[in-house]
Amino acid sequence: MSAALVRDVAAVAAAAGVAGLLVPLPGVRPEARRAVALALALAAWVVLLGGLVPRSGADEALDRLGDPAAAALAGLGAAAVLAGGAALVRAVLARPTLWFVLLGIALPVRLPVSFGGERASLLVPLYAVIVLGVAAWVWGRLQGRLPAAPEGPRALNLTLAPFAALLLVSILWSADPREGAVKAAFFYIPFALLYLLVLAWWPRARALHALVVTSLAGATAAAGVALYQFAARELWWNETLQTANVYSRFFRVNGIFFDPNILGRYLALGILTALAVAWVRRSRAELAALGAAVAVMGAGLFVTYSRSSALMLMTGLVLLGARAVGPRRAAVAGAALLIVLGGASIAASDNIRRALTSAERLERVSEGRFDLMRGGLTIWRDEPVLGAGLGGFERRFEETLTPVEQRRIRVVISHNAPVTVLSETGVVGLALFLALVGGAGWAMVRGSREGGDDGWARWTMGAIAAGIVVHSLLYSALFEDPFTWVLAGAAVALAAPRPDPLAEARPEAPEAVPVP
Repeated sequence: MSAALVRDVAAVAAAAGVAGLLVPLPGVRPEARRAVALALALAAWVVLLGGLVPRSGADEALDRLGDPAAAALAGLGAAAVLAGGAALVRAVLARPTLWFVLLGIALPVRLPVSFGGERASLLVPLYAVIVLGVAAWVWGRLQGRLPAAPEGPRALNLTLAPFAALLLVSILWSADPREGAVKAAFFYIPFALLYLLVLAWWPRARALHALVVTSLAGATAAAGVALYQFAARELWWNETLQTANVYSRFFRVNGIFFDPNILGRYLALGILTALAVAWVRRSRAELAALGAAVAVMGAGLFVTYSRSSALMLMTGLVLLGARAVGPRRAAVAGAALLIVLGGASIAASDNIRRALTSAERLERVSEGRFDLMRGGLTIWRDEPVLGAGLGGFERRFEETLTPVEQRRIRVVISHNAPVTVLSETGVVGLALFLALVGGAGWAMVRGSREGGDDGWARWTMGAIAAGIVVHSLLYSALFEDPFTWVLAGAAVALAAPRPDPLAEARPEAPEAVPVP
């Protein structure tokens, strides 16, 4: 069987598995459906990952295993990993909050990985946490220690399932099936599992507390790294950005990430989280600590010079203000600030005036984003119904360029999530995307104004998610961001009824026996 056929079969299996995990099937028991769907999704994940390993890297690994000493060392390493994994599974079953602590720590961490001559920044720790969550849940179910996982809201699941399935199946007609397999293996399959794991584990843990604490600590630390880089004029992991800084008036930092815009998104998320927590706290010590964290994160955000992250922060602040003080007051205050600060910026900066009055200047300021969007629309016009397939944007966009433009233009990855969806999945995918955004928004914030602290937490998650959507209009990476999936799962889980632990421990009453 050819590698392309194996990849196509795995893509179809992944689509069936993800859809089966999300949507009930008439006449099929939920537990049986979930077991089969999970097996399909995991098998497809492994196959797609295996297909991405470069041949040279695989041959190199096999050659090393031919050495008895290397083989013995590899065996000992595998045994240690299995033993450590088994210990973590037991720990998570005993204390499910541990899984959310590990999740909060792993969410932003990307490690540079080199294998077979290829390099990439991958969410390796997060994938390990996802595998741990699946293993612990399956083991707990087999032992009878865990109840059936909740299904999740129909408004979200019934829109997520067809959209994710279409993206995964579109690998079959993708202009770049390898890139489609990359997106499926590193984003869509594991993140769909992540969403379901958050739903499953949430009722059994102090999940919100764990995620808030780890996110605030992580974002503050990342901001500290960014400020150090700015002061030392030193960057990590991005030689292109280092070179660009030499010729720029601004020194942009990337912190613990490859891209300053991802750092900016993470810091905007941290600032919104800190402000939301401060709104419901009364302790002066807590407020002082949160204020200090916001100051550090705000300074870190400033030195990223990420305009898309600033827009994300403003979007979140407006939505938090609308919930805290009412939509009318928030709108008046926001309009007043926009007029005052915007007017002052326009009056003080000739560059801003030129950008607002010159289409050519605005195009340069956008760093080619409008060209990328127009290129996406060109791709869509050529394949309007089902698009160029998952991962096909880059190759199709390069085909629209002249040889001179191909040498001059460095960025050929879409920076707008809806345009990417339209170009890669056509009008069918865009319709499913819009339905998903509406369904997710409804599921996340419905009834949140009446739920006390939980309602405020859900509204905050909805505000952050809306900010990420705005960020994705200028940077993309909407579904490729694990925070999107965690926020959706967390907001939905907060709206679900809490299980009664006493009821779970209480033995079921025997059936009544009729008295003759």
